[in-house]
Amino acid sequence: LADLQNRGIMVGHQDDPVYGTTWKWDSGRSDVKDVCGDYPAVMGFELGALELDSTKNLDGVPFKRIRKEIVEQYKRGGIITLSWHPYNPVTGKNAWDPSGTPLKEILSGGAVHAKFESWIGKVAAFIKSLKTVKGNRIPVIFRPWHEMTGGWFWWGCKSCTPEEYKSIYRYTIDRLHSLGVDNAVICYSPGADSNETAERYMTYYPGDKYVDMLGVDAYQYGSKEQYVKDVRNELAIMQQLSAAHKKLYALTETGYRNTPDAEWFTTGVLPAISGFRMSYVLFWRNAWDQKEENFGPAPDKSCAGDFRKFYADKSTLFVKDIKGKTHKGK
Repeated sequence: LADLQNRGIMVGHQDDPVYGTTWKWDSGRSDVKDVCGDYPAVMGFELGALELDSTKNLDGVPFKRIRKEIVEQYKRGGIITLSWHPYNPVTGKNAWDPSGTPLKEILSGGAVHAKFESWIGKVAAFIKSLKTVKGNRIPVIFRPWHEMTGGWFWWGCKSCTPEEYKSIYRYTIDRLHSLGVDNAVICYSPGADSNETAERYMTYYPGDKYVDMLGVDAYQYGSKEQYVKDVRNELAIMQQLSAAHKKLYALTETGYRNTPDAEWFTTGVLPAISGFRMSYVLFWRNAWDQKEENFGPAPDKSCAGDFRKFYADKSTLFVKDIKGKTHKGK
């Protein structure tokens, strides 16, 4: 990852090979590939509901399929990142239910600590199960407890203090390591803030021992000019902090809902990331069943031609650009 960060910016897409704007569960398909003829360098997958022993994640994707696609992405020379939106361990509702003071209850001595400990065990087992045909573990970027600076998740700023957050983050990583997880690059990723400062960005930082990569989730909700300004500010801060703390950094989630701007990738994203020596940028998913969950390129979208220009830009890296630069794919 450090070597690739010096070569260009890898482009990623969430759930890229399992569904798209007009299809689901096909094999060998990808909205990104259908547009530009190449797979994204980074593929993101979701672990939410794994903790409940579900066979499918919270978006309905079978974990067996996720494991298969991770192996395929690794074989083709690509990178994998994992997000986790665990259900609220107190209320039993999804990650977007912040009620019940769950952060207090999952810490040692809390009412659901034992349950949470078992959840970490299930995540550890899944990450350790990601192996090549020769039995070697596949490395992944694991991004737990993201967007804590917002109040929408049960681990967010409205549900815990910075110290409580740091405690659960440290506990999670320590527990994963104690269970033998040695194939995960750990990424810390707050949500973007228009008034971001280095101090604000580090409010929930659990410490260098627990983080390998700095990230930020930044979407366009207002004007394109504001998006570019905000992203560049976030990246400048991470660039400064990555040098000081010797960490990688990335734009871990981004997108513009339904991408109504036909030239958004070259006139929005490229100006936002240009000049930064960062690891990757990941566009969020193209849900076939939720029109509001549509952030990446697709053949049926007006931005398809512009994405091909984005693909052709010398600063962006896709699988064909990094194949052979990461591993032998064995």
